[in-house]
Amino acid sequence: MVDLCSNGIGDAAGGFDIPRLEPDVFDIGIDVDADGTVDEWLSQQRRTWLGGGNANEVTHAGWKRLYFFQLDAYVGRTMKLVIVDRSAQYYMAINAIRVNGADGRLVPNAIRNGLFEAANPLEGWTVTGGNIANPATLVQDDPQGFHVAYSGKFLCTMTSLNSGNYAEEVVLESDPFVLPPITSFLYANLAGGISEFVNIPGADGSDNASGVYIDLGTETTNPDGRFELGKDLAIEGFWGGSGGVGRRDMEVIVVNTSGLEGRRAQVVGFDNSQVHFIALDAIRLNWDWEEKIIVNGGFDQGGPTPETHPEADAWWREAGLELPYTAHPSGKIPGWTVSIETPGLGNAWFFDPNADNNHRSGFTYVGTGGGALDHSGVEIRSDVFVIEPIPAADRSVFVQFASGQATDKLRYSDDGSQVAVGRVQLIVDVNGNGEFGDEGDFTYTQRNQGMAPNNSNSGRDLWQHPEYRWYIRPEHQGLRAIFHVEERFGAFKSAWGWLAVDDLFVWDGKEARLAFENSDFEKGTMENWIEDLGDDARFTTWLAGDQFAMENELATHRAMNNRSTDADGRFSADSGPNETGAGDRATGALTSIPFQLPTLAAVVEPTALNVRWSDGKVVLDWSGNGTLESAASISGTWMTVPGASRPHVVEPTAAAAFYRVR
Repeated sequence: MVDLCSNGIGDAAGGFDIPRLEPDVFDIGIDVDADGTVDEWLSQQRRTWLGGGNANEVTHAGWKRLYFFQLDAYVGRTMKLVIVDRSAQYYMAINAIRVNGADGRLVPNAIRNGLFEAANPLEGWTVTGGNIANPATLVQDDPQGFHVAYSGKFLCTMTSLNSGNYAEEVVLESDPFVLPPITSFLYANLAGGISEFVNIPGADGSDNASGVYIDLGTETTNPDGRFELGKDLAIEGFWGGSGGVGRRDMEVIVVNTSGLEGRRAQVVGFDNSQVHFIALDAIRLNWDWEEKIIVNGGFDQGGPTPETHPEADAWWREAGLELPYTAHPSGKIPGWTVSIETPGLGNAWFFDPNADNNHRSGFTYVGTGGGALDHSGVEIRSDVFVIEPIPAADRSVFVQFASGQATDKLRYSDDGSQVAVGRVQLIVDVNGNGEFGDEGDFTYTQRNQGMAPNNSNSGRDLWQHPEYRWYIRPEHQGLRAIFHVEERFGAFKSAWGWLAVDDLFVWDGKEARLAFENSDFEKGTMENWIEDLGDDARFTTWLAGDQFAMENELATHRAMNNRSTDADGRFSADSGPNETGAGDRATGALTSIPFQLPTLAAVVEPTALNVRWSDGKVVLDWSGNGTLESAASISGTWMTVPGASRPHVVEPTAAAAFYRVR
């Protein structure tokens, strides 16, 4: 994850095939195994939108946060980050390089000096090429936050800042680091001044009085109810718009909570600001779609419907000023506590109009603006929950897929008479009658997932990462299911809505496989899928292609609603066929053939780890299933040994290490 400000990301309009980044010329790369060869370039990351978002000067609004390298396959391996600017036309400013999104305080950041805050400006970095006479000038001092709202320092290959002289060139390498695994994470959609309280005082006209953080307790004590830097996890580096101008985009954040498992916690949003609001939605831990960990993380619990509360027309009109949290049918926000200062102008509002209510997850979200930025004195705090680890892969069955814009979204017309939905579901035939969705069956729903902002698509990871998972209940393993995508946004509110899906896989505790033939669309057909194409004759198929597929007439419209990205391979499926003229108004559904959910592969508990000396080498062996892990000290951090199989041979010249089988 990196914050980037540059005039070389891509063109300001269009953007299917025009990112200016070019490998080994103007790009950011990953050198896996630190062997001198760059294996992954930012410009070739197919899940990252790079069209648009250029900034000729380093300004607060120019920074884009990119979750751009998906490196799951390399966990446990040594690597370097490589920054290349051999261009006389472009510059790049870089900050907040975080491995796995770690904050660097509570969750260690594997990359050294990723925020360039060290006393030695380039500590942890080596200049390996370029024409810059004094490399120390690459790191810019910005203690008053004129250019970036946090950190006070950043790297910039235009060393005379905002001069417009882009001729200087440099190649930088980070110190080698080992890519650690992610063992748990928090995911949310947020808007507004959620980082202002930890930003540089006054930066970008802020009063530094709003924010969102995770209040941490211990394994036996609850959080103490107040924020302490270095003790609690702040959402850092989030640009909430210029002071006095409410930013409308709901953006996705991923917070790494690895190593904090077992501790009690609360999600807290507060607004004491006169220049910023905050808005919260789709908050979950790991892939907890049922909200069993963070109760009502999507704020939809107990919300009224036209059937249950036909008089609640203010909800259907989404009029934030009329909907303080006490207007909820329960008189509160279930699972959350709202505290309001007395006297104070603040409140917690549903359908807060300062955030873009056209793009969100579920039915409602909560904000503090209520239509006015001077509303303040509000805190919204979740119930206490325990940070849980991601379920163990060798003891789990799950269904995984890639998606864009796909979430459980429901909206009503102003009078409540019509309903529009956008959703992705796994429907399990529990009663075994061959019908899917009737009484007795069970439906898994993609819930609390990010949706790309309406007003700008620059710099966002539209294919949401990590990919979505449903962990399958034991009683559903081995049963038959269908995968169902439905887009019915229609002609009112979010008529421009669309959904995209790809790469449907199943995991049985040992290995991943396609759910069925062509569940990744790579046949370039809709074989094994049933298409509902709505009533627009211009929407002829859900099949979408990349640039190659379009140029060779293998697809009629481009992937991701004409964005310059696709999840994997040549093909995916989406409901935004711009090239055919149907655009975002196309509606329909996509349903897979029935397929069998996996049954958990048999697990034999590992026995004791045996160590022996053989032919001058150390040999580790064990019986049963298990994953070999190693650590530099007995207290950890324990990491999977890449490629380890039984027996595992260790050269005695390697550094001292501890081993275990999990």
